Amino acid sequence: MTRPALRVMCLSNMYPGPGAPDYGAFIARMCDAMDARGAMVDRVVIRTRASGVLQTPAKYARLAASAIGDARDVDVIWAHYLFPTGLIAALAGRARRTPWVITAHGGDVANLARGPIRSLSASGISGAATVIAVSEWLAGRIYEEGLRPERVEVASMGVDTERFHIGDRRRARQHLGLPVGAPVVLAVGGLTERKNPLGLVQALARLRVDVHDARLVFVGSGPLSGAIDAGARRLGVADAVQQMGVLPTAGVADWMTAADVVAQVSLVEPLGIAALEALASGRPVVGTAVGGLKEVVPDGVAGVIVNPRDPTAIAAGLRRMIEAPPSEEVCRAAAMAHSLDHETDRVLGILEAAARTRA
Repeated sequence: MTRPALRVMCLSNMYPGPGAPDYGAFIARMCDAMDARGAMVDRVVIRTRASGVLQTPAKYARLAASAIGDARDVDVIWAHYLFPTGLIAALAGRARRTPWVITAHGGDVANLARGPIRSLSASGISGAATVIAVSEWLAGRIYEEGLRPERVEVASMGVDTERFHIGDRRRARQHLGLPVGAPVVLAVGGLTERKNPLGLVQALARLRVDVHDARLVFVGSGPLSGAIDAGARRLGVADAVQQMGVLPTAGVADWMTAADVVAQVSLVEPLGIAALEALASGRPVVGTAVGGLKEVVPDGVAGVIVNPRDPTAIAAGLRRMIEAPPSEEVCRAAAMAHSLDHETDRVLGILEAAARTRA
């Protein structure tokens, strides 16, 4: 007898839309992978970054109304972020007697330090069939905050190993107009204080003492864009620092292929999807010791784990990976343990177990 398809509501406050094609793309990719496995995924999502005094409450009110209305027709609700989406999942789940699972991604756990958000997050967690944390480190942080979900599992959103794969570095550099032989350090992510781009610029200045033609490329945008340019000028490396802004996934993949090493030296990093994308592309990673990134980057094997507040240590790690990099195959093997396929199967198993608890 054929088992009926699992009916999943994906409830998310971020999902790709016409004006923001990469907004929550990692959630969309796993939903698509679930569809491909035969699950029926109802996407109850917000597809715009638009916010404001009137817009934000209105869009969450619409999200809640849709969630409560659709919850009667699904087996399990899969919500992203503890608040506000986790709370909405709890409201819908209780109203329709539908089990819910919440994936915590990182910033939502950091927000637990704020009293009102902590209380509202706790309301969403209470009664959840499972809370999924994207790393062991993040799971520990939830407990350190004093919250006690009934069940916690660890599963990331995975890396798309088809989009990110080993490619031809020389050809990618020709395509991007880069010198064939100059070492390229790539950083992918928001230009924010947490991502530590200024520390990386300082590390580049130290690196160029020994690796004179090294250059640093940022893919992403954020409030520190101007400070990066000013810092590079002050340190005398302005000609070696390039900002590309936000790029579509294909553009990011091109830069991964072209790079020698990818740096993710955030002051804290719950997991590090960019690091996994680098490894899948066969590129080593110099990554932060603070957070969950060290769970996916084998130190001394496919990269180097460093103190993100020490530019000298970052520079030493970059030099090591430029001068004696691991093989592309070793890097990719590290990523495959966290592939989109693997993690989708893991999350689907968690959702199926939750669905079986439905009264």
